[in-house]
Amino acid sequence: MTHSIGQTTESPTLFSRVLENPGAPPLVILHGLLGSSDNWQTLAKRYQTDFEVHLLDARNHGRSPHVPTHTYAAMAADVLRYLDDRGCGQVRLLGHSMGGKTVLQLLHQAPERIARLVVADIAARAYPPHHQPIFDALLGCDLSILTEREAVAAQLMAALGDAGVVAFLMKGLHRLKTGGLAWRANLPVLQAHLPDILASIPLDVHTLPLLLIYGEQSSYVGAEDLAYFDRHCMQLETHGISGAGHWLHAEAPDAFYEVTSRFLKG
Repeated sequence: MTHSIGQTTESPTLFSRVLENPGAPPLVILHGLLGSSDNWQTLAKRYQTDFEVHLLDARNHGRSPHVPTHTYAAMAADVLRYLDDRGCGQVRLLGHSMGGKTVLQLLHQAPERIARLVVADIAARAYPPHHQPIFDALLGCDLSILTEREAVAAQLMAALGDAGVVAFLMKGLHRLKTGGLAWRANLPVLQAHLPDILASIPLDVHTLPLLLIYGEQSSYVGAEDLAYFDRHCMQLETHGISGAGHWLHAEAPDAFYEVTSRFLKG
């Protein structure tokens, strides 16, 4: 089932996909940069056995509105507004990459709303800039000329040379009812806010159960990050997935589900 919540002056209308399970505890899943709720539908169906699953499109992503601001404080406020409008009290949270930092921001802003949280392949620290080639490639596609998906994919492949990245990015391309193609993500705003997206998140000492799951082939979580989480999280679990990189939930979905499902049900 698909839902949108009412427009407010504080937060935009967030698009959501809700996999209902009456009486089950709510699980809210937050995707990463340039992703959407679409990326999580297969795993969400598995989580639905034990939870009512809420897949959200972040502002400036997917089918959620394009707005001029893109900070973690704003994204956390969006999620809190969504929870309030749907009458959700405490929830379980799972966030990947940008979504993981949004989860950490929610932990900082409203820990009382969280029962358990999973942070997938992201740390609380600031990251050096590294997304510019992707944005250059996306913004370099003239969609007034490139009217077929194959042509866009070919241009992205020529620019980036990574079939996996291109396949991920192509999920954000859709055909307009009026004809032609468009990116669902608000690329100019996201590009302008890359420093905010890469910024650090304050991590307070807390007692909430937190699982940090990461790909052992990913460069996003290292030994220093694990030690930092350990100093701040009194109930910390960590798990590295062998052979997986940053998109660990797509590369190793069975292992990812097994570890996260056990933790979320705990």
